[in-house]
Amino acid sequence: MKTSFPFILTALLLVAVIPGKACDVCGCANSGSYFGLMPQSHKSIVGVRYNYLHFETHPGNKLLFTKETFHVAEAFARFFPLKRVQVMAFVPYRFDQQVTSAITKKNSGLGDISALASYNIFNSLMDGSSSSGLTHSLMLGGGIKLPTGRFRFNEDDPLQVANANFQLGTGSVDFIANAFYNLNWEKWGLSANVSRKFNTKNAENYRFGDQVYGTAELFRSIETGFGSLVPSIGVYAEHMGYGSKDGVKLDMTGGSLINGTAGLNWFTEKWTLGINAQLPIAQNSASGHVYLRDRFQVQLGFLF
Repeated sequence: MKTSFPFILTALLLVAVIPGKACDVCGCANSGSYFGLMPQSHKSIVGVRYNYLHFETHPGNKLLFTKETFHVAEAFARFFPLKRVQVMAFVPYRFDQQVTSAITKKNSGLGDISALASYNIFNSLMDGSSSSGLTHSLMLGGGIKLPTGRFRFNEDDPLQVANANFQLGTGSVDFIANAFYNLNWEKWGLSANVSRKFNTKNAENYRFGDQVYGTAELFRSIETGFGSLVPSIGVYAEHMGYGSKDGVKLDMTGGSLINGTAGLNWFTEKWTLGINAQLPIAQNSASGHVYLRDRFQVQLGFLF
């Protein structure tokens, strides 16, 4: 079985929240989805996956300390309407929770639906130009995120989280541009991605900051009697600009982070199962008040 594993990253689901303030650094509502390693680049796929994210705000302050957890169930699909064109779509459903010393607040519902289309600029395997077991490919494309998730909150209601990131969506139509590069040599591979997300203003005159994010991941395919096992290790980096409300820049927004990533995937002709974990290496979010603690993902897909 000849298999390639392009690394598909549309955006990372990340969250940051500060009680009583509109902090949108690495906002969960303001991001797309992390696909991980994808098998059989010529095949379509449909699947489901689960994401868990854990953030803490003001960890050294007993009065202001909060813990935010985000559970995201997502359906995803990839199709090839034309030989060199790949189309992807994903539909998330979110279960968000914020715990403080005084109260626990919850929010759940449909998130923002996204779709991406990419064009294969070159592919040495597809073009028949590969040699000595070395293949590589480059895909360029973009996409759109629709405001299907609810973005409405009342800052005077103590039972709600008066925070832009704790909403189920951004409330805005946002756009993504990206590039994917994949290099394979025999059983080894290296995948890289860089993306730019352009956010627009929503009906409440709130605008999340634009994002630039990228990843690089090294992996190896190990053939077994029941499919291929593919361990991987890599790094993810993100920078988000300042958000704004009514045209005024919000100082307690924006930031940067670098995560280390590790995963293990199992592939057969028809199925794929994978797990991935991320831990922060360096971060500076919302002027140092928000901290990503960990992130975990598991996904199952059917190939056809």
